[in-house]
Amino acid sequence: MAKDEMNLHSEALERKILLALETAPRVDVPEGFAARIARQLPPQPAVVLTPARYGLRAAVACVAVLIALMLVSAPLAMGNSTLWLSLESIFCAQFGLLAVWLVARRYRSPSSF
Repeated sequence: MAKDEMNLHSEALERKILLALETAPRVDVPEGFAARIARQLPPQPAVVLTPARYGLRAAVACVAVLIALMLVSAPLAMGNSTLWLSLESIFCAQFGLLAVWLVARRYRSPSSF
């Protein structure tokens, strides 16, 4: 008889455990919970982004190199050499395009330099 009673108790306990495991918990988030948590957080610092302007620096460096190349190749282009005259023309065209780009960029945003 004691053994039957123990089996009944263990079966009842097993049913209670299965019921507890199969029942989904009820989630209750109090109103204003997110606002309270947000108030407890430290203030975030302001993000300051400054552009690197690598393209602008590269363009200025290219203008300086092109001026040097034009000065070096100018005496060679004075002769009848088509090669040096073509190179001088290419250097002048590149210099002109870079100069126009830099000036247009300067007028578009005055704080670029």
